[in-house]
Amino acid sequence: MQNIHSHAWDQALHMEAATIKEADISRGYPLELTVRFDTFMEDMAPFEHVAVFGMKARLTGYWVPDQYIADFVARAPEKLVGFAGCDPTQETYMEELRHGIEDLHLKGVKMGPMYAGFDPRDPRCDAVYRYCQSRGIPILFHSGTTFNRAAPLELTRPWLFDSVAITYPELRMVLAHVGHPFCEECLVVIRKHPHVYADISALYYRPWQFYNMLIAAQEYKVTHKLLFGTDYPFTTARESIAGLRAANQIIGDSPLPRVSEQTVEELLARDSFRLLGIGRN
Repeated sequence: MQNIHSHAWDQALHMEAATIKEADISRGYPLELTVRFDTFMEDMAPFEHVAVFGMKARLTGYWVPDQYIADFVARAPEKLVGFAGCDPTQETYMEELRHGIEDLHLKGVKMGPMYAGFDPRDPRCDAVYRYCQSRGIPILFHSGTTFNRAAPLELTRPWLFDSVAITYPELRMVLAHVGHPFCEECLVVIRKHPHVYADISALYYRPWQFYNMLIAAQEYKVTHKLLFGTDYPFTTARESIAGLRAANQIIGDSPLPRVSEQTVEELLARDSFRLLGIGRN
């Protein structure tokens, strides 16, 4: 198994106090978001390879330097694959991106349009897209909602990435969280474009939404475009795997259509890194 969506950060160093407070309010109890390496590796035991990233988004109070991610994954290079962060609202974003990819040897890019306050169609993003497409570097985008008050929902709709994929047809992209709650919108985008995928991270704990998304993916015949991820530390590996395998529990013995075992097991076995062209050396 592979995990295409996990985070590494120290909340005291990389998040503003207001951001941490919003996270606590969203769950109804204090969250400890700092990722400790040994605990992280224990949780990632089921996976052969794991993508790891932070976040760069000044607007909402996240800033994880690429060096931090590079140092984190260097402790287990046979398993962990680091992604650089990119916030195109900041003046030196391309210099930072080149440093992360060319000097720190990170293998992908994480962008959060709603967190950083930019439309993915913003002309400032074109330099990022051209750079990544030319070098075969995938971009994982946050898509869908969040708990951060300052993050504009209008910048996170999955349909916004349709024109990006049309303009950059060879750019490999992942729309995180299947764009929840706009999941069907996300599914029709990944259906259109050969190199656009979605990850299912952090959806299992909304079981009705999760079930309906998987059924819609079967009906649109795009289950092969879904990638497994956990969104650690917000969720764990065991709970995420169990949640996927329990997707039909919400319907009990009703005559509603069922998520097939084939859909579930193929998703868990999928070689996401190969699909995204990510080298692991």
